[in-house]
Amino acid sequence: MTSERNKLLSSIESKLNDYPSVAQRWRAGDPTVRAMMVSLAEIVVHLQRDSALNSVEPFIKSKDRTIKADAINKSILPAATPCQHLLTVENDAGVTQTLSQGRLVEDGTGRQWRLLAAVTVAASESKTVLAEQSVIVRSELVIPINEPFYSVRLSTTDDAYFAAIAVTNTTVQESYQYAPNFMNAAIGAPAYTLQSDNLRDLEVIFGADGRAGKTVQAGETYEFAITQCYGVVEASSLGQAALASLNTADESRLNLYFKAGDMQRSGANPLSVNQMRLLASFPSMYDQNAVFMGNFTFLIMQHFMARFDYMAAWNETAHDKYYGASLEHINHLHLAVRAKNAGEQEHLITDIKHLIARADSLLDGRVIVHAVEERPYNITISGRLAAVHDMDAVRIQIKELLLASYGKGSLAAIHHNADGFNRQEIATKIRNSIPAFQDRVSDFVVDGETVAETPIKPHQWAYLAENTIAINLTRNADSGNAVWTM
Repeated sequence: MTSERNKLLSSIESKLNDYPSVAQRWRAGDPTVRAMMVSLAEIVVHLQRDSALNSVEPFIKSKDRTIKADAINKSILPAATPCQHLLTVENDAGVTQTLSQGRLVEDGTGRQWRLLAAVTVAASESKTVLAEQSVIVRSELVIPINEPFYSVRLSTTDDAYFAAIAVTNTTVQESYQYAPNFMNAAIGAPAYTLQSDNLRDLEVIFGADGRAGKTVQAGETYEFAITQCYGVVEASSLGQAALASLNTADESRLNLYFKAGDMQRSGANPLSVNQMRLLASFPSMYDQNAVFMGNFTFLIMQHFMARFDYMAAWNETAHDKYYGASLEHINHLHLAVRAKNAGEQEHLITDIKHLIARADSLLDGRVIVHAVEERPYNITISGRLAAVHDMDAVRIQIKELLLASYGKGSLAAIHHNADGFNRQEIATKIRNSIPAFQDRVSDFVVDGETVAETPIKPHQWAYLAENTIAINLTRNADSGNAVWTM
C-alpha cells in the first residue's frame, strides 16, 4: 500500500499546479492544506484495500493479488534451488595442490560457485569435484528484548534468490531447526519458522516458552547464514572457470572448467505466479500436513514443481483402484516423476524421498517409484465460422493455443489428470484467446475422449499432442447470403 500512497500524493502535488496559491502552501508544509489532502489519500488507500478484499475469488483464483495472498497463507516461500555441476580441475603445476571445501569459483559470467567437497590434485593430474552455484551471506543480531515469537526480517541481494538458511545461537552454540508453522516443535526446543508477506523478503520467527519452541533472551547473539543463488543455470553458458582468489602462486597453474554432460542439477527459480495459481487450487486449510488424507502432491509440488515435467504421488487406496490389491504395497507410497533435465532424474527422486520421509517417518524407505508412461489425450474441436474468418489460420491458432496450454511442459499436464482435461476450461480459453469465436456468428464445441473404459492411471502422463488434436471447421449457414445477422 505504500507505493499506492506515494502515487496518490504525487498525483495531488501535480494537480495542485492548477491552483498556484494552494500549491505554495502545500510545498511549504502548511498543515491546514496537507492534513486535508493526506487524509483524502489515506481514505482512497483504505478503499482500495477493501475493494481488493471484497473481490476475493473463492474457487478458481486468477488475479495475481489473490494468488500471492493464497501462497503467503500457505507458507509458500520464495525459495530457489541452486544448480550443481561437476567441476574439472587440472593441475599444470609441479606440486600437489588442494582446494578446500567451500572454496569460491567464478564462471565466465561472474557467477560464484562453492566447492561442496575438498579435492587434492597431484601434478599433471585431473580430477572432478562437485560445485554448487551459491554463496552464503552471514549476519549477526543481538536480541534487544525478551519477547515471545520474536521476529527478524531478512532480505537477499537484489539479483539473487533465497535458497536456504541456517540459524545459530552463537552465545550458547546451539543450532535452531526449521519447523513450518511450529508444527511438532516441542516446548523448549530450539526451533523457528519462516514467513513472507511479499514473496521476496523473509521473516524468521522464534518460539515462545510454554507454547512452542522457546523465547529468545535479551543479550543473546544469533547468526543467520543465508544461502543465495541464481536459480536455473543453462548448461550452454558454462565453460571455463577460475578461482575467486589465489592463496598461492601455484594456484594460478590450475585449469578449471565445466565439462559438457557433467550437470548434476540444473537448479530452479522460485515458483512463478502461474505455478502458484495451480497450488492455489489446493485446500486453504492444508497447513502443510502431508499426512492428512495421504495428500503428498501439494508438498512435492511446493518444493520441486520447477524441476519436473510430470509428477504423481498416490497412496495404497488409489493404487488398489487402478492397479489391483497386493500385499507388498501395503503402507507404501507410490511415485512417478519425469525430471525436466534427464540427467538429474535419480537426484530428483532422492530429494523427493527425503522430503516424504521428513513429512512422515513411517514412509522412510517405503516409496515405490514407477516409470512415467506417456499417454497422449485425444480431443476434438468442432465449429462453424463466419465467412470473414480464414479457416486455416483459425486451425493453426487453436492448435498452438492447446499445445501451449495442455501439451508437454505445460502446467495443466504436470500432474495426474484422472478424467482428462476440463472441457469447460478449454472452451473458455479458446473463446477468450481466438478472435474468430468472439463474434455472434461463429460457434464451436469441445469433445474429449471418454476415459471410463481406458482410465488414465497415475503413472500415465496425459497431454495434448499435435496428432491428438482434431479440428473440424465448417462455414456458417448464412455465409455468402446478403442478409444481416444478429
